Amino acid sequence: MLDGLEEDLLEICKNLEKSLIQNFIASHSYATSENRKQMLKMMKKERIEAIKSTCERYVEEFSIAAKGKWVTQAKQLFKETTSRLANCLVPLEK
Repeated sequence: MLDGLEEDLLEICKNLEKSLIQNFIASHSYATSENRKQMLKMMKKERIEAIKSTCERYVEEFSIAAKGKWVTQAKQLFKETTSRLANCLVPLEK
C-alpha cells in the first residue's frame, strides 16, 4: 500500500514540475520568439518603405535633371520597380 502511495506521490510531483516548466519557461520562450518575429517583420517593412521612398525621390529629382525620350522610359522602369517593392509589403501584413 505504501509503495502505491509513494508512486502516486512521485507521479504528482513529476506532473507538477512539468506544469511549472510549461507555464514559466516554455511560455516565456515562446513569447520571446514571437517578439523577435514581429520585430524582424517591422524592420523589413521599414527598410522596404525607406527604399521605396528613396526610389520615388530619385525619380522626381531625375526628371528635373534630365530630359528626353530615354528619361521617360527610365522613369517608367523606376516606377515599376517601386510598385514591385510595394507588392513585397503585402505578405508582411498577414
